[in-house]
Amino acid sequence: MAGNTLLEVKNVKKYFPIQDKKMFSTKKQYVQAVNDVSFTINEGETFGLVGESGCGKSTLARLIMGLIKADSGQINFDGRNFLELSGKELRRSRKSMQMVFQKPYESLNPKMTVAEIISAPFEIHGVYSKQERVQKVKDLLEMVGLSSQYMNRYPHEFSGGQRQRIGIARAIALHPKLVICDEAVSALDVSIQSQILNLLNDLQKEFKLTYLFISHDLSVVKHVSDKIGVMYLGEMVEVGDAETIYKNPKHPYTQALLSAIPVPDPTYKKEQIVLEGDLPSPVNPPSGCRLSSRCPYVMPICKEEKPGLTNIGPDQNVACHLFSESKFEEHKHIASS
Repeated sequence: MAGNTLLEVKNVKKYFPIQDKKMFSTKKQYVQAVNDVSFTINEGETFGLVGESGCGKSTLARLIMGLIKADSGQINFDGRNFLELSGKELRRSRKSMQMVFQKPYESLNPKMTVAEIISAPFEIHGVYSKQERVQKVKDLLEMVGLSSQYMNRYPHEFSGGQRQRIGIARAIALHPKLVICDEAVSALDVSIQSQILNLLNDLQKEFKLTYLFISHDLSVVKHVSDKIGVMYLGEMVEVGDAETIYKNPKHPYTQALLSAIPVPDPTYKKEQIVLEGDLPSPVNPPSGCRLSSRCPYVMPICKEEKPGLTNIGPDQNVACHLFSESKFEEHKHIASS
């Protein structure tokens, strides 16, 4: 069962400046990677974050970790605002927050042995003696389904699934409260994906871990998540209970994503919602609702005002003018004409 709020992301914004390609231009341009994003994660639950590539999911993960600094907003973790921490305080707090990366080979130092990789967090934070570290590494390898005989081997001697197990062992070495899995299974074969997902589930139960699970694969997210957040072009468009969103998605973008999930039954004909047009540039997104240039239900107000997240049920919040009742009534006759 989920407990108290562990992570609160509140109105977080991150823009990256880019060089204007026009000669002698002094105009500053920005990639609007994350724009006014808010959500919460409770202790012991898995929050699935989904969206197309380039929507800002990984940037948001790095903001939460403190690897890059947000322009504005709050990231409250375990009762403290991460954006206000620095130096020793930030390092101390990071013990409780770890990350599993997308590409296991690239996230492991090829010049270090498995023992050195997994024990690195112990050295950085100055915990355990040398003898204790050796035993801890053995224990961690056993926990993730690898033999302690592999301690002195190097990453290139392992398969992709085994490397990801090593990465997971490193992530849980300091007994963190939150583990961010950034596309942690997307680079693996389907059969290996299920093994890693089962491993993450077992570790969550054993160590009472909280997960932020980032993926573009909605079928995987459905399998592991308690709550889901859907991002589009740097903004959160729908947040809520996983089962509720999968059974009754409200935002047009969420509906389109879910309609694209393959169905294993070839005799079942599923209607797929296709969003017309190309994904807009995050440098110059549409005004108002960012989906307005592709949405099949667009109204005049959608191009004028940005919709905020509106609570439409006990466990569902949607950023769409269709669910702002007064505005919808005012403009629906225009949209239908």
